[in-house]
Amino acid sequence: MRRDSYTRYPRAILWLIRSDRAVIGGAEADAAPSFEVDVASFYLSKLPVTNLQYEAFAPDFARSPLSPGDDDPATGIRFGDAQNYCDWYAGVSRKPIRLPTEVEWEFACRAGSGARCFFGAEPDDAEPFVWDARNSGERIPPLRKKKPNAFGLQCMLGGVWEWTSSLYAAYPVVSGDGRDDLDSARDRVLRGGSFRVDRDTLSCSARRRADPDLRAEDVGFRIARSFG
Repeated sequence: MRRDSYTRYPRAILWLIRSDRAVIGGAEADAAPSFEVDVASFYLSKLPVTNLQYEAFAPDFARSPLSPGDDDPATGIRFGDAQNYCDWYAGVSRKPIRLPTEVEWEFACRAGSGARCFFGAEPDDAEPFVWDARNSGERIPPLRKKKPNAFGLQCMLGGVWEWTSSLYAAYPVVSGDGRDDLDSARDRVLRGGSFRVDRDTLSCSARRRADPDLRAEDVGFRIARSFG
C-alpha cells in the first residue's frame, strides 16, 4: 500500500535554530529571576500555522472572522487541538513534529538579543516587526508583511499568542518542562502577545498562564521539530 506523502499538504516552512547557551526570563519588572540553560538545536516554523495548513488536518475548522484568509493564522485553537495537529503532521511527514517548549520559544524570539524585545528599546522600533494594538486595526493583518528577527522568524511578538508545550511552573523550569506530560489538565504557557496587546507590554520573556481548553481569537501556534 502506498504511504501518504506530506508533500500533498500545505505545510509550514521550518527554520533551523542552532544550539547555544541562553538566558531565559528576567526582562521585565514582574518576571521571575532569569536563569541560564543550554538549548539544543531544533527547527521552528517561520510563522504560526495558517488556516489552510490547519484545514488539511481539520477540514471542518471554522475560521475566525478576524483571521479569515488562507495564509492568516489559525486561531481559536485549544492546546489539545494544536497538539493533535502536531501528531497528525508528524505522522504524514514522518518527522518529530511537536510544539516548542517555552524555553525554545524564548530563545528563538530573542534571536541572540539580550534586550527586552529583539527589535530594540524604543516603541517605534517595533513598527517594522509587529502587529499590536497600535497598528492592527482590531483584526489580524497579514503576518508575512512584517520583517523577521535575526533568526528569520516573523511576528514572534504581536500577531497571535502561541501555545508552547510547557506546563506553567515557577522558574527555573526543568528540561522538557512539560513536553512529556501533554495529557495533563494543568495550565500551559502562551508566549508572544497578540494584535490586541499594547506595544509597551510586549517582551520576549512575557509568559501568559492559560487553561489548555482556552479558545481565543488571538491564540494560535507554531510547530517545532527536534534536530536530527
